Amino acid sequence: MTTIIVIENITPQVAVEFSQDQGPQGGQGATGTTGATGATGNTGPTGPTGATGLDGATGPTGPAGATGPTGTAGAAGATGPAGATGVTGVTGPTGPVGATGTAGTVGATGPAGATGPQGATGVTGVTGDVGPTGVTGATGPAGATGPQGVIGTVGPTGVTGPAGATGPTGTTGATGPTGPTGATGVGNIAGFNTQTGTTYTLVASDASKIVTLNNAAAITLTVPPSVFSANDQIHAAQFGAGQVSFAQGVGVTIQSTGATATAPKLRTNKSAATVVCTAANTFLIVGDIV
Repeated sequence: MTTIIVIENITPQVAVEFSQDQGPQGGQGATGTTGATGATGNTGPTGPTGATGLDGATGPTGPAGATGPTGTAGAAGATGPAGATGVTGVTGPTGPVGATGTAGTVGATGPAGATGPQGATGVTGVTGDVGPTGVTGATGPAGATGPQGVIGTVGPTGVTGPAGATGPTGTTGATGPTGPTGATGVGNIAGFNTQTGTTYTLVASDASKIVTLNNAAAITLTVPPSVFSANDQIHAAQFGAGQVSFAQGVGVTIQSTGATATAPKLRTNKSAATVVCTAANTFLIVGDIV
């Protein structure tokens, strides 16, 4: 039978082995003198700390450190009862965290992806209220005058509007100075000379008279030379359908506003004109002529 000495002062984390062939325990002998306590062995190195797991069952005990040298054995006493298992040693402090490694180089940017299809146009929002009108800016310089446009045709004359109401009569103005005395006017006519033929030549006695000419056919009234003097006047009137034409005698000059200045015509039935001798053999015809 193999006897195993139990050392009561057991170094933490040092396992105690028991022989499998131990016989039955004998009676307790007398307690022998306690031997001197051997020197405490060196504490083995702390094993690496395992990763902290979820709280669960206690993990297996780490490997035991190397056993220190056994102290001098005391006198063998009776085998005492097995001592209680020593308390597990305190876990050593966690080693410092290693320095962070250098960041790797950023990879090249990949090619841009193809543009996606155009999304559907959203519904147009409600138009907001019109903001207040801004202050009118300063007037810019006038531009150059453009070229004259083509003058359009004159439009037709519009209808004459109704006459407006007569305004109030203004105050009478001051009387102006008296004008110069005018030339002596012609007095009453000397009478009538009624002619019904298609031709007639004036005579001296026709001065200051109205010569009436009445015929259905055209009529020619001749002004003769060397009969009338300056300031003499003869009146002629058309009294029928036949239009009256004035004619110059030999050496006579007629002036008028007629279509033919030297041979004017009375315009129509009841038209009249005055033949005025302005100088020897020179006559001015004025009146309703054409």
